[in-house]
Amino acid sequence: MRLSYIRTDFPNGRSNILMRDSESTNPELIHFLLVLSNKGTLWVDVFWPYDEESEGYTRRITEQQFWQTFREWRLQGLILGDNGKVANMLARKHLSRKREKA
Repeated sequence: MRLSYIRTDFPNGRSNILMRDSESTNPELIHFLLVLSNKGTLWVDVFWPYDEESEGYTRRITEQQFWQTFREWRLQGLILGDNGKVANMLARKHLSRKREKA
């Protein structure tokens, strides 16, 4: 397992910081060990479908930047996220994009 640290800043003001397993072998699913949102939600050990749109808002950060941001957001309070809801939403988005291309 090889970790890379990334930050995604969406236009609507939502941000995520992520630890991503860059040795993940499935191109359709991405393995995130931790996903923390500035909206106060924490997910741990999740698999999400690849999302081309969010990749456009994503950049690499250092491990130090990751933990600094994590500490800042943690002080604001966290709620455990519902992985199932997120996975369903991303899967529907992914499938609708495939239908549009067909």
